[in-house]
Amino acid sequence: MLRFVWSLGGLALILGFLRDPALALLPPPRELPRADGATGRPWITGDFIPVQGLQTIAPGELAGKVHVATSWLGDDAAQGRAVTAWFRTSAPSVHVGVAGYPRHAGLQLWAEFRAADDSLSRFHCPLPDPMEEWSVWTLARPANAVAVRIVAEDRSSETYGWIAFSHPFRTSFRWAPAAYECLQVCATLALVLVLAWGPGLLWTQRGWPPELTGFVVLATGPLLLCAGGVLIWCFSGAIDARFLGAAVAGGLWLAIGVSAARRELTFAPLAGLPRVLVLAALVAAAVAAKSTFSVGPEGETFRGTISRNLAAGDRLDSRFAFYTVQAAAHHRSPTAPAVEALFHPWNFFSRGPLAGLAATPIALATGGRPTSSLPGQRWSPFDREGFAAYRLTLIVLAAGILPACFLALAPLLGEAWALAAGGFVALAPFGVHEIMFTWPKWAATAWLVVGFALCHARRAALAGLALGLGFLYHPLALLWAPWLALWLAGRTPRKLRPTAADLARFAAGVAVLVVPWFILGRLLPHSPSTPLAGQGSFLTYWLLADSHLANWTQWCHARWQNFANTFLPLHLVLSDFSFHHPHLNSTYEPSGALVKFAFVWWNTLPFGLGLGLWLLSLAACARAWRVLRAATVLFVVGPAALAVLYWGMDPLGLLRECGHPLVVAIIALTCAAARTSGAWWARQLAHPAVPWLQLPETLLMLWLTTLLNPRPWAALHADLDALALAANILLLLAAARLLSRSRPPAVAPPPPG
Repeated sequence: MLRFVWSLGGLALILGFLRDPALALLPPPRELPRADGATGRPWITGDFIPVQGLQTIAPGELAGKVHVATSWLGDDAAQGRAVTAWFRTSAPSVHVGVAGYPRHAGLQLWAEFRAADDSLSRFHCPLPDPMEEWSVWTLARPANAVAVRIVAEDRSSETYGWIAFSHPFRTSFRWAPAAYECLQVCATLALVLVLAWGPGLLWTQRGWPPELTGFVVLATGPLLLCAGGVLIWCFSGAIDARFLGAAVAGGLWLAIGVSAARRELTFAPLAGLPRVLVLAALVAAAVAAKSTFSVGPEGETFRGTISRNLAAGDRLDSRFAFYTVQAAAHHRSPTAPAVEALFHPWNFFSRGPLAGLAATPIALATGGRPTSSLPGQRWSPFDREGFAAYRLTLIVLAAGILPACFLALAPLLGEAWALAAGGFVALAPFGVHEIMFTWPKWAATAWLVVGFALCHARRAALAGLALGLGFLYHPLALLWAPWLALWLAGRTPRKLRPTAADLARFAAGVAVLVVPWFILGRLLPHSPSTPLAGQGSFLTYWLLADSHLANWTQWCHARWQNFANTFLPLHLVLSDFSFHHPHLNSTYEPSGALVKFAFVWWNTLPFGLGLGLWLLSLAACARAWRVLRAATVLFVVGPAALAVLYWGMDPLGLLRECGHPLVVAIIALTCAAARTSGAWWARQLAHPAVPWLQLPETLLMLWLTTLLNPRPWAALHADLDALALAANILLLLAAARLLSRSRPPAVAPPPPG
């Protein structure tokens, strides 16, 4: 299996290189012949005209030279009607290119099929508005139809009041571009898995302690990719960035293959590590399948574009790290005006650089050609701009939270409960959502978990470096610095000198990565029009209430909303203040009740964990308060209070803002309390049915608002949707089966040592 994944990853490099020449070999579309056999006569009559230079419509799905007509005569005010001639048809399907806004009021497009007895059947165009890019409408020919014609009407003078369509045509292998992109998604996911985890697994040595194994596994591959990203950024002005990306990713892929052929992967003393890696790969693949589905929730941010973030709301961070890929590919300085325009109102130094740098070689090596403008091109499963490859990289980096949890908890709880804890994170609605949403908060949290394990083992300097690496993924890591430091102090002998020495080493490890980044963000120039440059703006959150400077009463009200919307079930939708808050909406329009309800899986702890797991965790945390009070205070009560007091932006729930480590801490304490308890709730947590029972809520989170979206956006190759839906469900079922077969005992003896 490992050899197959490695080979599939190599195929991604070949597919990226051959995409354009391979698809150019497909036969062009052929226009249907006229039913009357006439030649040299117009194919269309009426008020529409051929698409001319004044109107630009991107090719999209319409490949080859086909006659096209539009109602746009220089502005949107033009109106008219167009009817094509009758065309002979005998193939099972007829294809018509469509552009513009056929679903706009006053616009209609339909096809009429004529049978041998001259009876007519009419089919209206069901496509979402393709806008300024060609979509292809495929019609199944009725069994008795012998001819077809297209009719279009434009009775609108409003903005976006135009429609365009093509000569009906037939084509062979229309499925080939979609199949090619689907194969690219699968192969690129394999490539990212190999490059992200392969180097660390090959470097680890038999007998290494789990905390050191976790550090090496999570650091080696991504940091090598980051080094490649820096190399590309430095030399892309002189050498083609795609060549550099292929050299970096291809060289690393080849080195991993050669090294793996010479030595065998060893997982001792943790026999469960391969299982948790398989779990992480299954969840990453399930999320990749969901991201290949062309439709998102109504009001999805960046809908219809390559950077669509699969969620409604105003969080734009999902494509933030991709701007680094664009800057590196075009050899532009982080402080260049064009780069600042991408990051506005922040700048390059407002977040950590590691996620974008790690994605750069992969996006370029798999055929990506990032533009220098915002990534607003029309969505397809594997776009030519490299965003899909970037998305897959961020998904795998986020899935690293699962092996991080396992390696940190195995020495404390035993492998069975450590795997169960990773499984609870993997199948929780919030866990899956945050692997899907391409901001690097799970990646930062994974490093916090590694930092905790290193603090527990009194490897203070490495623990500080781990926290610093987490910060370079996302600033939320710094909120947990005091709690890790206190845990480290508690693990040292109760003497001032060794405690101070450990804390000094920890602080030095943090400072060596964090301080230079703060200094760069502070000293390097930025545009006066960039109000949130650097990290300084995050320090003002203590003073804000609902994103504004406020008086004491408003501040207290906002903090109460922080608490209630995070920890109280359904407060987010039952409170008038929260439900009607302007930020509990799509960026584009007010959202309906269903879309607003879906925020509970993203913002609130009870639904984010899943209601069943949340109820069991309440009982477990009550026991943890009695038997593990120090850990409960340091990793649940203290961080929760700090987050509630700190967050000064919209008070709609903290889970998505900085609650990722809190979710892991609650799950870890739940498993720790259950491990030595014979209570009913502990037996329930260990039951083989638990992973299966997590799936319904997670599937609702993934698909409820997507499948009930009444206004889907136009996308390329939407015919892959059924495959993506099936793959997502099957992969999550496979993950649940793996966890169900590996359940821990309700009461287990302490691990050796």
